[in-house]
Amino acid sequence: MPSSKFINKLRPKKKKDKDKHRGSMTSLAETQTQTPSEVETRKEYIEASILSKVNLDALNEKDDSNTFKSNIENYIGTVKVPVGAVQVQVNGSHANGKYTVPLATTETSLVGTCNRGCQLINMCGGVESVVIKKQVQSAPIFHFESIRLAVKFNEWLGLPATFESVKTNAIAVVEEAVLVKLEHSVHGNCVYSRWYFDTGEAVGQNISTYATKEAMESILKEAPVQPSSWDLDVGLARNRQAATSLMIDGRGVYVTGEVVCPKEKVEEILHVSAEKLASFSRESRTWQLISHTAVLGFSSSKAPSHTVSSNIHLEGSTYQSARVIAAILVASGLDAAAVVESHVGISDMKLTKNGDLRVIVTLPSLMIGTTGGGTKLPSQQACLQIIDLPEEKSREAFAEVVLAAVLGGEIGMCAAMISHHFVNKKKRTESETPSTSLPNGNSVIEEDKAGEAAAEKLNGDATPSEQVNGDSAPGEVKEETKKENKKDQSN
Repeated sequence: MPSSKFINKLRPKKKKDKDKHRGSMTSLAETQTQTPSEVETRKEYIEASILSKVNLDALNEKDDSNTFKSNIENYIGTVKVPVGAVQVQVNGSHANGKYTVPLATTETSLVGTCNRGCQLINMCGGVESVVIKKQVQSAPIFHFESIRLAVKFNEWLGLPATFESVKTNAIAVVEEAVLVKLEHSVHGNCVYSRWYFDTGEAVGQNISTYATKEAMESILKEAPVQPSSWDLDVGLARNRQAATSLMIDGRGVYVTGEVVCPKEKVEEILHVSAEKLASFSRESRTWQLISHTAVLGFSSSKAPSHTVSSNIHLEGSTYQSARVIAAILVASGLDAAAVVESHVGISDMKLTKNGDLRVIVTLPSLMIGTTGGGTKLPSQQACLQIIDLPEEKSREAFAEVVLAAVLGGEIGMCAAMISHHFVNKKKRTESETPSTSLPNGNSVIEEDKAGEAAAEKLNGDATPSEQVNGDSAPGEVKEETKKENKKDQSN
């Protein structure tokens, strides 16, 4: 049974009255409550043209079980997740303009860190982005009585007429499932295949699986030999898997983008140098490569003990893209588990000839969509409407917006780690209250002037920043502070 001392540590500490006047930042933080008027202020920050089309009340509605009947089994209730937002400028092939991006998370500092990076992006003109391709795979396997039968079936599967037959039958079943490529190979008495579909605006995993099953059952009647059995997918589609193949083939939407940030703006917004960020990025990639190599066994004379490790550990090198992607998936009503393959990618920061910072992010397997699944639920639909994506090619535009938010998150997180701001912000937000900054960084609440005046009166000539950091005059430590430190250590 846990000790009472351990349980007491888990309980929130009561704030002392004297802590109410400890300088501008602390007094401001203690007024940072999520009041209704403050929430309304954030809503007002969203473009008026978007507000006229979005029912933001959906974010607070309590829906009955009928709302979710097509999305859940054994329904017992719902879980409330707070939604924050950042704004980011996108100059893409499908998304152009400043977009408000909802982030659903209970992780303190995530929205603030991402917002900081997006501020820099906006000051630098936005993210240049482009969608390379979009495709979702299914991977059926066919078993035969002999290797000769497998080879014969494999040859038939490679005929142009077979491809057209599969394509026709798939579209007949699901209009959105357009077959774009069919790969296959023989392994003993088995034929492994990968079917690539363009699934329009939907994520496409269920569409591709259903289309594959129905099309396969139809065309098998035309095959020169029949398999003894066949399985719809044995994992080669990489559904909810982080794999090396995703960096090559892609899955979902393959999108890449970059922003060039003048070094002066980097230091102004992030309080770290462009050179330091580039160095941090280089070191991060180096150690990721070393850890990948060590896991694969290349650092020793022994061969790798299991080939699956290559699928797990060579999935790219973003810093913490999963944080932002997961928050967007949850807010948009998409499968949160898709973050496994969606976070696969590469983020890179390097210096230009002028010493400015070039930040590049590539996400080759972004499993997102704007229709189907949970996107039709009231709250999730409202979040998608807030982004205000174009009707045509909305999935591609969504991918470019997600990439821009991820790029902002990568910048903000790396800068926070280098400057040690992340730990300080984390401690402050978890122990006090959430951030009250708008997506553009402006504070909703005015500074507490009375608190500042009281702080100066109590603490003498110390500046507000010194009071927040607990700094005293050189060589002086107050007895009251000593007692508090001893008390905290004993707990």
